[in-house]
Amino acid sequence: MKKLILALMLLVSASFVYAEEGEGCLGSDITKEEVQKALSPLIGNVKVEKVSPSPIEDLYEVILDTPRGKFPVYVDCSLNYLITGSIIDIKHKRDLTREKAMALAHQSMEEKLKKLEKKLGKERVEKLKKVLGPRFNNIKLVDIKDIPKKHLVTYGNPKAKYTIYLVTDPQCPFCAKFDKEMKKLLKMRNDVKFELILFPLPFHKHASPISQNILCEKSVAKQREILDKSFEYVRNKQYEKLSSLEKSCKEGQQIIQEHFAFASKAGINGTPTLIFPHGIVISGLMSAEQINKVLDALK
Repeated sequence: MKKLILALMLLVSASFVYAEEGEGCLGSDITKEEVQKALSPLIGNVKVEKVSPSPIEDLYEVILDTPRGKFPVYVDCSLNYLITGSIIDIKHKRDLTREKAMALAHQSMEEKLKKLEKKLGKERVEKLKKVLGPRFNNIKLVDIKDIPKKHLVTYGNPKAKYTIYLVTDPQCPFCAKFDKEMKKLLKMRNDVKFELILFPLPFHKHASPISQNILCEKSVAKQREILDKSFEYVRNKQYEKLSSLEKSCKEGQQIIQEHFAFASKAGINGTPTLIFPHGIVISGLMSAEQINKVLDALK
């Protein structure tokens, strides 16, 4: 699934496949439902948003609405072949697929701006633009209600006015760096707390058993102790010590699956990722000063 989405995002080199002679569709139309059913083994729950004729006869353009954006792909009219890649207009030297992808990205940005302005008001949105700069274009929106709020590791004032949800991985080097920025911010302000959503990345071999150990620990102090120690080892590149923090448990595995399900729905696939008030999602490392400015912009 991830490989398919990546292929869609990068719009890999085209591979045009034609039906055998005698299999032409004679101008027949196909529906979204038919395409969704045909592609479901490959795209899972990804939604087919629109189906329309492509510039090539008997080939249809399909717009897929994925957690990472909307992308054009193509199917033949018999629904035997899926084509990912670019259709090039040779005469006019135009990449028609790229133009469509850019138009879809622009449309998505416009839709996101409208949602943001409705949720925050134009003044707050303009403040966010100034604070985030080019990074503003990459923010996402999630419904705070969808966040799994049980079994989170809390840092900061439990009665704080503002809550930032942090999607993190105990073996992630950038998360270990962010840990210091988080604690720096908590010293700067008493009106914010962090709720940590553990999201162990598959290529970090220690991350899942350490996360399970944390999630199955009943003491909040002990949870913090394990996570703090893990980040300390990562910052010091003492990766051989991480195994001492591992402990598998069934409940922890189930909670991690819940976190994965939420992240997949929200289009979150990396750590650290911050979810600010109003469901504003910003991925990547941020400094305490940057977070402070974002919070002030959202007031």
